[in-house]
Amino acid sequence: MNGDARFTEGLLNLADAGRYLRIPQQTFHRWARGYDHGKPLLHLADPSHSRLPVSLIALAEGHVLDVLRDAGVRPRKIRPALQRLQQEFGTEYVLTAKELATDGIDVLWDFARSPAGEGLIAGHNGQHVLRGIVQDQMSYIGWDSSGVPNQVTLRNWGPSKVVVDLRRSFGQPIFAGTGTRVADVAGMLRAGEDTDTVAEEFGLSVSDVGTAARILLGRAA
Repeated sequence: MNGDARFTEGLLNLADAGRYLRIPQQTFHRWARGYDHGKPLLHLADPSHSRLPVSLIALAEGHVLDVLRDAGVRPRKIRPALQRLQQEFGTEYVLTAKELATDGIDVLWDFARSPAGEGLIAGHNGQHVLRGIVQDQMSYIGWDSSGVPNQVTLRNWGPSKVVVDLRRSFGQPIFAGTGTRVADVAGMLRAGEDTDTVAEEFGLSVSDVGTAARILLGRAA
C-alpha cells in the first residue's frame, strides 16, 4: 500500500485515537504496540510519523477489534487467528476486509474450536450472535471500489455522527453534518465558553457539543 495516505499518513496520537474510539488507553496501547511476546494488532503509519502514528487504517482496525471484543472475541488471543484469516483472504489487512463479517466469522469460529484457538471466543456467545454483532458494526466503515476503507464513523458518539475521512479536514474527526472539527469544539469548551455559544459558533446542536464535552473532556458541557 505504498503511497496510499490511508496507510501511511498519521492522523492521531495513541491517546487521542483511543479517546475518540472510546477504548481504554492501556487497551489501545497494547493493540498498537503489542502484547508481551506478541506483535501489534494494528498497522500504524510509517515510523517517521511517530508523533501521530495512528493512520486511518489503524483507526478502522481499532474499531473492528473493539467490535470483536464486544462480540466475545478476546483480542489477547487473536494473533494466530489473524494469521489464519490472512491466509484465507490473501491480505495482511484482514481486520478491515469486508469479508470479515461473513466468511471471516466462520474462520474465527472454526479456529476457536481448535486446540490452537482455545479461549479465543467467550463461551456464552454463539456463532450467529457473533456474526450479527460484527455485520451490524462493520457498517460504520465505508470502503472504496477496491475494498479499502476510506471513512470511519465513530460508533460510540451517537446520536451525533462523527466521521474520520482523509478527504475532509485532513482526516481529523469531524461532525459529519457541518464538517466542524471535534477538537475545535473541545478547545472552545476547554477555554471556558458555554455550550450555547459553542453550538452557535459552529452551527451545531447543543447535543453535539455536549457529546464532545462528555467524550473528549470527560464532563458535561
